[in-house]
Amino acid sequence: MAALETIYKTEISSGEYGCGDLGISTNDWIELLKSPEASQYLETLLCFLREPKHAATCNAVSRKYGKTAYYYNAKVTNFSKWVQKKLNRFQVLNPDGSITYWCIAMQKGWDTKQGFKWQLRNELVEALRHYLMTELINQYRNLKEPFNGFYEEYKWNLLDKTEGKSILEIINSLRGVNLVDNPRVDSVLKSLRENTPNELTTIVERLIDETKPIDERVANYKKEMRDICPKNWRNCANDERTAATILMCKYPEKYTAYKDEIYQLICDYFGFESRKVGKKFSHYTDIINNFTANFGNEIQEIMLSSISGFKNKPLNLAVQTLFWCMRNIISTKLNIKDTNEFLNEETMPSKKYQHYIDLLQEAHNLVLTGAPGTGKTYMAQKIAEEMGAVTKFVQFHPSYDYTDFVEGLRPIEKEDGQMGFERRDGIFKDFCKEALASEGKTEGNFEEALQLLKNDLKEQGEIEIPSYLKSSKTRTICLSQNDTISVKGETNPVYSDDRILRYMRTKNREELGNDTYTFSIGEHVLKEYVAKTSNKTFRKPFVLIIDEINRGEASKIFGELFYAIDPGYRGKKDYLVQTQYQNLVPETDVFAKGFYVPENVYILATMNDIDRSVESMDFAMRRRFTWQEVTPEDTESMLDSLTCAVKAKNAMHRLNNAIAETDGLGAAYMIGPSYFLKLGDTGGDFEKLWKMNIEPLLKEYLRGFRKSTEILEKFSKAYFNNNDIATDQPQLIDED
Repeated sequence: MAALETIYKTEISSGEYGCGDLGISTNDWIELLKSPEASQYLETLLCFLREPKHAATCNAVSRKYGKTAYYYNAKVTNFSKWVQKKLNRFQVLNPDGSITYWCIAMQKGWDTKQGFKWQLRNELVEALRHYLMTELINQYRNLKEPFNGFYEEYKWNLLDKTEGKSILEIINSLRGVNLVDNPRVDSVLKSLRENTPNELTTIVERLIDETKPIDERVANYKKEMRDICPKNWRNCANDERTAATILMCKYPEKYTAYKDEIYQLICDYFGFESRKVGKKFSHYTDIINNFTANFGNEIQEIMLSSISGFKNKPLNLAVQTLFWCMRNIISTKLNIKDTNEFLNEETMPSKKYQHYIDLLQEAHNLVLTGAPGTGKTYMAQKIAEEMGAVTKFVQFHPSYDYTDFVEGLRPIEKEDGQMGFERRDGIFKDFCKEALASEGKTEGNFEEALQLLKNDLKEQGEIEIPSYLKSSKTRTICLSQNDTISVKGETNPVYSDDRILRYMRTKNREELGNDTYTFSIGEHVLKEYVAKTSNKTFRKPFVLIIDEINRGEASKIFGELFYAIDPGYRGKKDYLVQTQYQNLVPETDVFAKGFYVPENVYILATMNDIDRSVESMDFAMRRRFTWQEVTPEDTESMLDSLTCAVKAKNAMHRLNNAIAETDGLGAAYMIGPSYFLKLGDTGGDFEKLWKMNIEPLLKEYLRGFRKSTEILEKFSKAYFNNNDIATDQPQLIDED
């Protein structure tokens, strides 16, 4: 029996637009975000999370993070549609009865001079923070060392050392401890302890008096410490770091170490609004204790091997330590959308499809799904190319079967002229054999070579390297704070390990564009360090691209390979599949005892949303693939080579908005940029593109619609919009 839908009508009240509580709890949102289908929307949701009060216009997000306002508009709309379908509890209607979606993800919206601003639902905010923390813990769990190479045990040692001690003994124990600002604080604490011990004790007693609000106590501590110090002292040990460490020693379960940079990093990453001076420490304490309640035990378990010998093991200290050890990783994530010359998406083609590569490498089986003409097949080929993979291409169709894909009997002519049959491998089995044959090859260890250069930089501080383009010039390189290589004297000096390593593996100079520095660093490592490394065995990736996967009958094509392609059984020779023709496989065959899919084989498939044959796909098949939507906005950069690129993008956006708002069609029927590439062959003739390509497709969409003529006229007006065809000025996009 279908779930009963509750209908909520949106209301406009005091200039605000919303629909009230939809009954989606924080736990509901957490479960939704765990779904692989939600991954495609997370980037956009995090953009809103990190805005003040989690509210922004799409135009403001676009200016800050780089993609078009329409891109963020579409992502929120599609996310909300997905949530509604997934929960199947309700639908949201406008006052006129039309369906609306933004109010599902957003608790309210209001008009501003900069455009329509929307604010994320509070429960979704908490769920996004939960998601970010879970991801961070998973990364922390995979570190080679519990403290990521840092020495952190001294904090637990301090707690054991100061347990039950007097105030002056605690103060004395803080000297030389990195939890306070040693260079400035040590001498101050020593002097005050020796010369004014009673006054110092009284001040600290007031600081640890839990009957007063913490902000008030810290403020008084700052003032009173300055009062007892000579006026010519520039430092008085009255900072929040010192106060926090004292409180941590006295009440380790409630307070923990504090650093302003960590507080600000946490606020930026999780979308907290940082407080003003005087309010920071209490806010930081609340944040840490909240994370401790939800994740403290899990985090401490990861580092338990390093702290098991200590008596005092407060969970909040484990949480603080995780943030400290992961600060460089967090900072890097926050700078993903850096718009400097060499780190943005336009000048980093090597990172253009990294999101899809990550999905494919994790899931091994990925389907790119979306509207027609979004360039999914082209994207699949580029993803494989960026991976440096060996590829094979096959297109499914209704007559394609098991003998084509796996193995089967094929007719042969015998020596006596008689016809017979023999077993032959299909495309996929043959591809897997090719992948197995590539295993065991060796190459220089590029990661190790890069680390050798970093080790030299740590010892020497900086190194001059040749430019490798202009032999008369040199570049001075050093290590930045987050352990990446930087070039001295450059405005945007940091060059990521991934970018350098990719060049070293591919030697593709064209991918670097104008980035001569990565080229020079990579060449220097190749020439000076690779020979010093030990060889390593590697597996070259093999990607099978299946175009239009839903046009074939999956059960007929894959047969018993449903089991073999499961990511959990890749490369496991103990779990062999007996194929339909196993008794005919010769003993010399690599799969003589049974078939399995090598770990370095990936399946990358494409399909169009509007082809409803996907509904009949075997669920055993569907659950073994990760599904990733590709929208027209994801691939609109295909149009950048056109002289009329801005006009083409605007026409596509307007037309797709109109299609998405049409009952019976929706976002699955939007027109992708591949159609607009034809403008390059017609000299930018929009009229011809409409008549020859787009209008016939739309007529097919509208076949059987009662008001097809009226709808087609609406689409025509949206497409042409004479003001836009006459100018290259970008159009504003409604954010609803």
